Amino acid sequence: MAADIIILLYIICIFIAIAFWEAYIEGSGGWAANQVGWRIPFKVGFLSRPLDAYHFWSWLIMIPMFLMLPFVMFGWSSHLFWLVVIGFLLGTVIEDYLWFVVNPAFPLKNFRPAFVWWHYWIGFGRFKLPEIYVIYPILALGIYIFLL
Repeated sequence: MAADIIILLYIICIFIAIAFWEAYIEGSGGWAANQVGWRIPFKVGFLSRPLDAYHFWSWLIMIPMFLMLPFVMFGWSSHLFWLVVIGFLLGTVIEDYLWFVVNPAFPLKNFRPAFVWWHYWIGFGRFKLPEIYVIYPILALGIYIFLL
């Protein structure tokens, strides 16, 4: 149990660091709107967002490599796999929200659908949240209850 908490804290710390690095790299241009490099349309099911070189290399190459460190240290187990998945899901939400908190070029007051086009927003009356802020914690909780 103590090792699980340390591994989760390690993963959360990675995502906190990523929030700062992404905020300072992207500035006011969320979803790498001002980045150089390629950008292609990307569609999976009903989800459609552009895939750019920056997010490809960071989220599909580098972050998975960071998340492999617990497996290098402790070896493979299904328990560790699901723990890392939970860390990824929670860390992604924390990282995304912190991007708005720490970004000097994109004030937190702009954290709403009119300014944050790259998220799909779901509403609860007048209150709206990006879909990952609801779906990812629910998935993490389900994994914790049923698979961990």
